[in-house]
Amino acid sequence: MHKLGEYLFRKFGVLFLGFFLIGGIPPSSAQPLQEVKVTIEGHTFQTTQMPLQLDTETIIYITNKDMVRHDFGSDMFWNTLTHVESKGVVTYGKGIEGVYLEPGQEASIRLMLNHSGCFQFQCSIHKEMKGEILLLTVDAV
Repeated sequence: MHKLGEYLFRKFGVLFLGFFLIGGIPPSSAQPLQEVKVTIEGHTFQTTQMPLQLDTETIIYITNKDMVRHDFGSDMFWNTLTHVESKGVVTYGKGIEGVYLEPGQEASIRLMLNHSGCFQFQCSIHKEMKGEILLLTVDAV
């Protein structure tokens, strides 16, 4: 058994050692994932969201069902590390203003919100199109 462990350690490195030290599979350190779904249809934003928590990874899924190009922009992205993915192209960093979506296009935006409030978003092409995402702080009892 000792030789098997030595072989596996050389083969798989420190990760495997951690497996033996704690006596099994390491517990998952994965944080819960929050999702917000935004559908653009009829020149309006339709938002579906669960209660959001601070400092938890959030993904905003956006789908443009209209036959024209729209924008999803918000100041919630400013000074926040943001990861945008659409059609296999990934953009990331701070200072992203928003995303343009062609008809039928989808995008996902990952970020971590660190303060509560009402985060407004809008379409810069069609100024009357606005929506909001609510992040409320609820104290534990």
